[in-house]
Amino acid sequence: MNRNQQPNYPVIYELLKQLCRNLAGEHSDEVLKVVTQLISHKPNSIVASGSSSIAASESSIVARINRRLASRSQASVTVFSGFYEQLISTTESRQRAPILEFLLNLSEADKCVGASALQIDLRHDTGGIGGGTLDSAISKLSLDSGIGSVRAMYPVSASNGTIVTNGNTEGVAAISNELEESMIQDVIYACTGIEGKYLRKNIVTGEFKLDHVMGRNLDTCDAGMLLRLAEVGHFYNKTVKFTDPKSDSYLTGSFGQGYITALLKELTNYYGLIANLQEALNSRSERMTLMRVMVWLVEPMERLQWLSVISEACREKKGGELASAVHKFIWHGDPMVRTMSRELLQYACIPLQQMLTQWLTDGKIVDPNAEFFIEKMTEVCYNRLWHDQFRLRLKMVPTFISNALANQILVIGKSINFLREICKDRAPVRERTDLSKCLSEHLEYLYSPHSNTELHVLIDSVYLKTSKRVLDIVLGPHRLFDHLKAMRDYLLLGQGHFADLLMEYLKEELDRPAKDIGQQELFMTVAEAVRKSSCEQEDPEVLNYLDVYFMCPYEGDTGWDVFCLTYKVQEPLGTLFQPVQNSYRALFKQLWNMKRFEYILSSIWRNQMLGARCYKPIASDISVIMQLLQTCCAKMTNLISQMQYYILFEVIECSWVQFSARVGQAKALDDVLEAHEKFLQRIRIGLFIDESTYALTTSLEDIFTSVRELDQWQMNFFDLCNRELNSRKAFEDHIRESEVAGTYGVTAERTLERDEERQQFQHQLMLCQKSIIMIGSKYETSVHQFLYKLASSPTESLPQLCMRLDYNEYYKHRDSRHSTTLTFQYMRKSMAGNFGRK
Repeated sequence: MNRNQQPNYPVIYELLKQLCRNLAGEHSDEVLKVVTQLISHKPNSIVASGSSSIAASESSIVARINRRLASRSQASVTVFSGFYEQLISTTESRQRAPILEFLLNLSEADKCVGASALQIDLRHDTGGIGGGTLDSAISKLSLDSGIGSVRAMYPVSASNGTIVTNGNTEGVAAISNELEESMIQDVIYACTGIEGKYLRKNIVTGEFKLDHVMGRNLDTCDAGMLLRLAEVGHFYNKTVKFTDPKSDSYLTGSFGQGYITALLKELTNYYGLIANLQEALNSRSERMTLMRVMVWLVEPMERLQWLSVISEACREKKGGELASAVHKFIWHGDPMVRTMSRELLQYACIPLQQMLTQWLTDGKIVDPNAEFFIEKMTEVCYNRLWHDQFRLRLKMVPTFISNALANQILVIGKSINFLREICKDRAPVRERTDLSKCLSEHLEYLYSPHSNTELHVLIDSVYLKTSKRVLDIVLGPHRLFDHLKAMRDYLLLGQGHFADLLMEYLKEELDRPAKDIGQQELFMTVAEAVRKSSCEQEDPEVLNYLDVYFMCPYEGDTGWDVFCLTYKVQEPLGTLFQPVQNSYRALFKQLWNMKRFEYILSSIWRNQMLGARCYKPIASDISVIMQLLQTCCAKMTNLISQMQYYILFEVIECSWVQFSARVGQAKALDDVLEAHEKFLQRIRIGLFIDESTYALTTSLEDIFTSVRELDQWQMNFFDLCNRELNSRKAFEDHIRESEVAGTYGVTAERTLERDEERQQFQHQLMLCQKSIIMIGSKYETSVHQFLYKLASSPTESLPQLCMRLDYNEYYKHRDSRHSTTLTFQYMRKSMAGNFGRK
């Protein structure tokens, strides 16, 4: 029977029932019971007549009968040959094959049921069929099927109803079962991956196939059953190769070894079953059939099949990646697969349990095969231990560990390591012992679908307590917040008096070429500014950390290009502050640059006020230019002042208030560091040095360039005015000297010289007027560009800054673009675009 086809047992049973009624009459129930017992012990006896795919050919059946009879005696073969010739002469060819196969299968069934089940007295009423004798039954059967010669082939004994041939009990039921035992032995060999008499292994695929010579002696039913059972061996071969060190499928690493341990445990149970099967075959206490072997191997076949599938999913994987591959099977719909996968995962995660215990209790990583989902970076600067020494190995994070839980586990071990190595604190945490015990006893909590297990609660508790311990140390004895405040005051120019004095003391020094400036001289100037400012009352420990940082100068750089303040702290705070030192330097340079131009504009205004008094003799000549200077200076001063106010108060001070509140609510050091990073990010945006606002820097630099040009123009203009004043004073002095000498007056030549000087002065004034008009025009163009970029910026606070800088809409009326960007509709679209991007 083909293994993909199943007999229609209800129909077969009804046909048998009708047949027994016709043959046995009122004793049909007893006969039906016996026949169904025979068929239940030999299902292969049920074949579909006329089906070429199921029924064996007549010649092959005759060959099988001859082989079976030959195993008993040669005389039986001779008798059968005579009977077969009579059968040929009395029946049609299409009827002989079903008759012969039925008799052959009946003889095989006789081995299972025993001869007693067939020894029914069909001639007498007691225990027999009665009324209808075997002779009449066979006669009736011969009328319908043309097998009247069967009675001559198998005469019935009158004493016990058994079938005899020439006085010897030699029927088909007596044929030996050696062939089936041989096939079962082949199945047992195949179950352990060994080739047998009838089964050979495909070199490429590893599947078993029939031997091309010996397989010819098997009928279709036996061959199909044999191949079906041989699939167990195929799945066994696919599974066992994952435990073979010589195989390319061998699972490496400690996680792989744990998985192999569970796999070997499964295989050990399987080997025990195969040994029991071999013992049952050898003992012969009860007859073994291929169907019984199938019953034995149904569950092992299914387990091996799933073991091979799960193992294949783990191929070339290790660590947490392997655990993830196994974990996805514990949610399978089949309870057997769930149970088996859970046990495999339990063994595979034993190394994970050991690694977690060491990490969560001692802050150490013992991971020779790089399988743990936390890795330790070896080449890390001492000042970046907190940030860079440990990190998540995302590929190795098991799927049953959430990102939040993985980060908690990372922080716990990192905090323990930080306390011991950096802070020299070894205070024990009681919950760590409970956590270690829970990991060793209930590792399955780790891959539980619920996040409220005892293990999760303990991890959360240890995380909070360890993080609180770190936070208390850095905020308490090491005064983290005080140092952050000092960095705000000095590096972000929060101490205005100190910044003004420092600018005043350093202005002339920083105007020099960078290569001619000494760092020590600048440091002494900074110290003097601290002493003379209100910062003198600051804690000396804080002031000791303030230092001067000189960036690498390039050709043509001045002191403004390389000077920077920095803040150096000792461990453990150095580990925390080192990563943000570059950010603070960039912020300081931008703030210092704005402070510089604010100072330049203040100097221009002071010089302008002095010039108004000093240049009264030539006031009529320079009044127009002085008015232009005053107007241009006022515009620049207003812009820079508004920018300074916006940055120092609305950006830095407001961000500091928010940061201080978050520090007060922090539960872990990382909360403080995260809040600090956001604090710096807001300032970077407000100072236009962030990627999102960097486009504004070019326009802002153009504005600063105009301020520098105005400063240089004023110096040149005042030099011109001073020369004119000196010339006039010299001419007047010459007249007074001539009066004293009695010559009274000046010569025509001296008068002509003076007229030329006046004409030259007027010409220079005209050029100065054109220059300042050009500077003012260039400045306004830069402001237009800057305001337009502010108004169209996606950052919410920058359009508001634009409206503040153009509070009287002076620039708006001179640039049509601002009429669009500053409308409510545009602002609404801009905000909608912001929300869409978020």
